[in-house]
Amino acid sequence: MYKYDLRLKSILLALVMTGSYLLASCGSESEGEETTVASGNSSADETTAEVSAFDALPAEDYDGYTFKVYLNNQDDRYVDMMTEGEETGDIFNDLIYLRNLAVEEKYNITFEMAEDDYNLVISTARESVMAGDEPWDLYFANCYAAPLAAEGYCYEMNSLPNVDLSNPWWDQAALEGLSVGGKNYIVTGDISPTSFLTSSCMVFNKRLLDESGIEYPYQSVRDGTWTLESLASITADLTRDVNGDSSYTLGDDVFGYTSWMCDSPYSFFYGAGGTLSAKDENDIPYVDYDIEKITNIYEYVYRIIVTNNSYFVTDANLYETFAQCFNDGGAYFSEITLQKIELFLRDMQDDFGIIPIPKYDEAQDEYLSCVNGAGGFIFVPANASDPARTGMIVEALAAGAYDNVTPELYDVITKTKNVRDEESAEMVDLIIKNRVFDPYYINLITGYTFMQEALQQKSEEIVSRLESYRTAAETAMEKIVETYTASQAG
Repeated sequence: MYKYDLRLKSILLALVMTGSYLLASCGSESEGEETTVASGNSSADETTAEVSAFDALPAEDYDGYTFKVYLNNQDDRYVDMMTEGEETGDIFNDLIYLRNLAVEEKYNITFEMAEDDYNLVISTARESVMAGDEPWDLYFANCYAAPLAAEGYCYEMNSLPNVDLSNPWWDQAALEGLSVGGKNYIVTGDISPTSFLTSSCMVFNKRLLDESGIEYPYQSVRDGTWTLESLASITADLTRDVNGDSSYTLGDDVFGYTSWMCDSPYSFFYGAGGTLSAKDENDIPYVDYDIEKITNIYEYVYRIIVTNNSYFVTDANLYETFAQCFNDGGAYFSEITLQKIELFLRDMQDDFGIIPIPKYDEAQDEYLSCVNGAGGFIFVPANASDPARTGMIVEALAAGAYDNVTPELYDVITKTKNVRDEESAEMVDLIIKNRVFDPYYINLITGYTFMQEALQQKSEEIVSRLESYRTAAETAMEKIVETYTASQAG
């Protein structure tokens, strides 16, 4: 039986049970005995006989088949599958290693893996399908897989044998957001642990807030008053020219806010309930610009980033300096993702707290977390050599992660060095509870970068820029709909 000690604290149990796609439970009945399918964090004193989600899946013998997986290495996302090949004591490595080993043993297969730049992952998939080559069985990619799907190179996942996308280990928010006419070609969920971690959030430096007499935002978050206006007001006078040279310089001065151009604009926009598309009653997406709301959101974001003199990185060669600024105690606040907290802030000396992206206003029902384009998605090539076998292995990888990887993942998030308060663990719950997947953004529709472009140019005008993209965007969306709804492999 695939099971090992999880040692979960009660706070982590609460997080798991309220996570956006861990809400559902999966059960089955057999003659004469009730059997409950349970994740690895189930109570030990259940009166019914329990098996894990992984153990409930049927076993098959694939005669030593080599199952090939091609992984995106952006921000180390290859760790979704690739390990050191043994237990090393690193919790994430060991969980993935044991999950993979269990799948290999149950189905008599061997995994072969490679990792590469995300552009090469996408181009390899496209070229392999076009040439009719023996494909990789499974690809892990980022949002650039969406245009690939729209070109017809991916297998329709609802039609992939042995995969049940209604199971709780598949992200239902992603399925709903990215489906077209009820079809899904790229999916995510527990099979891609780093997808959880690509959820956008914010961090704040406790020392700097203490020195300035600013209350930690935790209670504001709980009260539903943590809004874009709140952040804009708090950071209005925080950037300081410490060395007196009449300029704001990384390493010399202190900033109210620090961020990166390819993350922050999208996190704020979608966190405030912004959207560039909608769907009709037939699950068909279309371009939809709410100009008034978009304008209002941008005015807030412009204040935070430009008016308030934030450290806003617009040079890709300096990408990591946004995190360096915060890590070195040079900024009060930063937009970031859960994964980058572990990636960039693990050695931070100052204590910091984690909070959600601000709401648009107090009337907004929930805090929303954008899953940016770097998020982990999987797809199966349209010319899969054995769809039933591929589907079985994909479902097993996802169920195994649901049982034993995802629960521990919260421990990794909330127990990062210097995140010592229960409040941050509480905030993680809110961050992952409502994750946003906009088909306009994930499909890289013309104009999705409108806010990023305007901020890079420090332009206060946003409407004409967005409207200039409308015709091309509508054409692009129509082509996606046409491809998705046509008869394809799967």
